[in-house]
Amino acid sequence: MSTAPEPDRFRLPLPNPTTPVVPAHRVVAQHAHLNARYDAAVWPLAPLISNPSTSLAAIRWRNCSPALEAEMRLAVWTMINGELRPTFLKERAVRLRSRLSPEGMGDAVQQWMLLTIWLEARGIHTLADCDGQVLRDYGHHLRDSGSGRPHVQRVLGWLTRLWAFDQLSARPAGIGRPPWDEFGADDFLPAATVVGGENSREPLAEATMGPLLVWAIRMIDDLSDDILAAWDEATRLINIAKTNTATAESKAALDAYLGPLIRSQAALPSTEHHGKPALARQYIMGITGASGRQVDTLNERHGLTKAAAERPGPCPLNVPVTGRIAGAPWREVLDFNEASSLMRHLATAAFIVCSYLTGMRPEEALGMVSGCCPDPQPDERGEVGRHLIHSHEWKTATDEEGNHTSAGAEREVPWVAITPVVNAIRVLERMVPPGSLLFDHLAHDLRFARQGTGSLKPGALRTRIEEFVDWANTEAAAQGLPGEAIASDPHGAIGTARFRRSLAWHIARRPGGLVALAIQYGHMRTALTTDVSGGYGTRSRDGIHNVIALETALATAETAAELHEHFEEGGGVSGPAARRALLEAATGPRFEGREVKTDFVRKYEEARKYLARDGAVIYENPHALLLCLYKQDRALCARDGIKDAPTLDACVPGCGNAVRTDQHAAQLRLRANTLDVRAAHAPQPVGDRLRANANKLRSFATEHDRTRITRQEAAA
Repeated sequence: MSTAPEPDRFRLPLPNPTTPVVPAHRVVAQHAHLNARYDAAVWPLAPLISNPSTSLAAIRWRNCSPALEAEMRLAVWTMINGELRPTFLKERAVRLRSRLSPEGMGDAVQQWMLLTIWLEARGIHTLADCDGQVLRDYGHHLRDSGSGRPHVQRVLGWLTRLWAFDQLSARPAGIGRPPWDEFGADDFLPAATVVGGENSREPLAEATMGPLLVWAIRMIDDLSDDILAAWDEATRLINIAKTNTATAESKAALDAYLGPLIRSQAALPSTEHHGKPALARQYIMGITGASGRQVDTLNERHGLTKAAAERPGPCPLNVPVTGRIAGAPWREVLDFNEASSLMRHLATAAFIVCSYLTGMRPEEALGMVSGCCPDPQPDERGEVGRHLIHSHEWKTATDEEGNHTSAGAEREVPWVAITPVVNAIRVLERMVPPGSLLFDHLAHDLRFARQGTGSLKPGALRTRIEEFVDWANTEAAAQGLPGEAIASDPHGAIGTARFRRSLAWHIARRPGGLVALAIQYGHMRTALTTDVSGGYGTRSRDGIHNVIALETALATAETAAELHEHFEEGGGVSGPAARRALLEAATGPRFEGREVKTDFVRKYEEARKYLARDGAVIYENPHALLLCLYKQDRALCARDGIKDAPTLDACVPGCGNAVRTDQHAAQLRLRANTLDVRAAHAPQPVGDRLRANANKLRSFATEHDRTRITRQEAAA
């Protein structure tokens, strides 16, 4: 029996100058050709990246201190090729992975290189001289740099990895153990502050999100056929222009088209070149069949470039206009010059719809592939289920040992797609080749084509969304719809990452609000509580269910606080559940859910526990103008089965869970007055129904006035 020690699988052999940077078993096939050699000046991380929305970052050794580069190369190569020991991870009472994501590796190496620059400035030219005291000084340097606590904490963790991977290399440099790893990080961290992340971003305001979604869905449902037809025709004309040859027939067609315009001094077909009007040469070639030389000759003879700048005219496309806005055609004719920008806005609209009405993260939406949302087939009973989106995830993709998987993973549970999302996906499928990414940059980068694979990037989408808002507001003004203008959000740019939080906020707080002009939130909530998405929510610690639960808990806690304040200030409260609600608002537990990044899991758990208190959670219902102190056995909206929350879009008058305040009574009367005004201008049957509804609302307000209790009365 052999007594030789088993090889240490965590300690790697020494690489040579031609050793690949990324080992073969970790290379993503589509980027295998980008794999570099150990001695290369640039190490692309692309061979590790399959997420189509991630930029293909690289490690550039010019950013490293030359004196420390050799030692740092070996440490970086060891991190890319190896993994931390389980014992190292187990000894630390924090959640660590043995391997970082490619993006995490790039960030870590950037910080390692900054350390080398700092060391060189202090006359230290080898990692062996970077002992615990030197690292202590560097830790204090990071603490006092002005960076936030979460960032500094991440940097300290990456530097700890440098020490750990140096020990696993074939030739350890001997960097010291970081003191924050040995004695704790508190002395090296700035004061705690609330940090970013999807749950601390502000949701988009209703005045922004409502019209934005209206215009996005309008683009998909009402205008997409026209836009796609215009793009096809514009593309056809461009392709013709590329292949034209000069013939007598093409010259005759050119003279027949431009001759009358030249003689009558009429407007000439124009485009924009460097911000100025110019002759639409490509368009003219496409519709006449003339060659470029034939157009240029006519231009030189008659000075058409100058004339086009003085008399710019349209470039109409021969496609029918079928789309309508507010019942009227949205264009008299579609123009060659706007075809590409309209396609750009159409793709942006599809992204907005898919991101907002599914709860996907930006990279998940950008990773969708043509065919990912097939039409459901009838089951054995002939019933047709919901549309499901089958796709990949990257942020939470891990292997069986819990390490990040750079190749991503197919979701075990698909997303549920409601009708607007399905329509958006179908439009995208018409814009890209079969089997391609729905947001493939090769199909959507119409202005400036770039090489490589992948989707549009989140940064590009952020710009496109702002451009879409500008276009929609211009269109709203042109169509005489100032009420549908998209307001600026008070918290800044819309971006791509705020949709997920906004969906949760609107579902939790505005079941009948402005955004419901575009889609009923009850439908979205129903889609998110099916068995399919329920599995997603329960198996993913940061699934959309968790975000909705957190937002709902925050909303109900604020509602309870506002009720208590209203009552304490002398306001009146009525309804079957009024006294129970006042007691809960005064004595119930508080929920403070604006979490920092390090405890978001605990906050999700707290939110679920807070909402699970049957008979103790107070919901605001702005549609029914009341509060609901939800208790299952009293809930009329739960007659068709046990529910753990009220169905706010199906509130039933007379429910034992109802509560009203003085503000609700005032709002009931305002709504009744509005109905009376509408009734005065409506046909008699409709008017009679509106007046009956107005009288019912006033009766609710009168009942509140008759039965309200106040703090003074309760004390007496």
